[in-house]
Amino acid sequence: MAWTVTLEVVDCSSASTKLVGATVLDGSTTTSSTTDTNGRVTFTKDDSLASFIVKVNLHAYIGANKSLSRAQNGTVQTLCLNPLPTGTDPDNPDAPTGHGGDTDGGCFIVSATTGSSESAEVMRLRHLRDRVAMASRVGGQLIDEIYREYAQFSPAIAAELERNVMTQKAVLWGAVRPLLAWYSLAGVLAFEPTNQKAIDLATRDVADACPGYLGGEAIIGLLEVVRAGTPLPADTNPLLLEFAPRLQAAARLRCASWAILDPLLRTWRSATERLDVADQVGQWLAAAPLDVLTPPGAPDVLEAELHTLAGFLSFKPLARRKLGERLTAAWPDVAGAIARAGFGR
Repeated sequence: MAWTVTLEVVDCSSASTKLVGATVLDGSTTTSSTTDTNGRVTFTKDDSLASFIVKVNLHAYIGANKSLSRAQNGTVQTLCLNPLPTGTDPDNPDAPTGHGGDTDGGCFIVSATTGSSESAEVMRLRHLRDRVAMASRVGGQLIDEIYREYAQFSPAIAAELERNVMTQKAVLWGAVRPLLAWYSLAGVLAFEPTNQKAIDLATRDVADACPGYLGGEAIIGLLEVVRAGTPLPADTNPLLLEFAPRLQAAARLRCASWAILDPLLRTWRSATERLDVADQVGQWLAAAPLDVLTPPGAPDVLEAELHTLAGFLSFKPLARRKLGERLTAAWPDVAGAIARAGFGR
């Protein structure tokens, strides 16, 4: 038996605009095809395959991926692509490409390693992202900056991961799950600082996500090499060696490095060296690159935003003061509002 599903690719700003000539990579076979004059590609799969991911790219658009499944047999599934931001050079693969918003493109590497853009890991990441963005306009702006930088390197890495199952698993266990555990703990500490049961559970999850048999010291060493921009050891996994230039370029991107490389190092160090992981989260949040953003202009919005940001660090007063000092240096015109928000307490 076989099942068939059709993918229709459209412009996110106008669903009636069908995107012709988009390259569609079939993750189950690593073969590619292009959308027809109706913006469509049809796939026929053996019934033994339950689902697969396709990755879609088109000149002047932000690439995205989508999960297709046997349950969609006989249907047309739509995926929309966002145009590249104004001023982006579509012929420059290293140019900023923005994030995928609510499309499947926001979690490229997580989708590739878990096998689905609707996996539990992807949904956890989206939930926390949305929770932060809803609570804080500044937090949402920082997430936008992170995704813009993330999109510079993640689609190419994800496409390669989809071709190599062993490397998918290595990245899933060595990076994706430790990061998700870290983000979950940070979310609990920021939003539920008095819920000790939830904090204890999230803290254990961080330790469990970094088991000793994976070789924490080796992973830390590898991450340090990536951050330093020096050549990786010759015995490094060949695919990781191929990724190295992109990973090291990512390490030079301030927001993406803060959001990915820094917490990944802190997670593995906390588990391997038995550090106080809550203190590590506090230090990480205090170093958030909020100074790349412009503070909200309206006084009432500004006051509310600053109180929210200070509240995120109520579990670690020393880190809250550190962030307050950094915000005051970055936003001297609103130093009074920063002081009133309680960063000094």
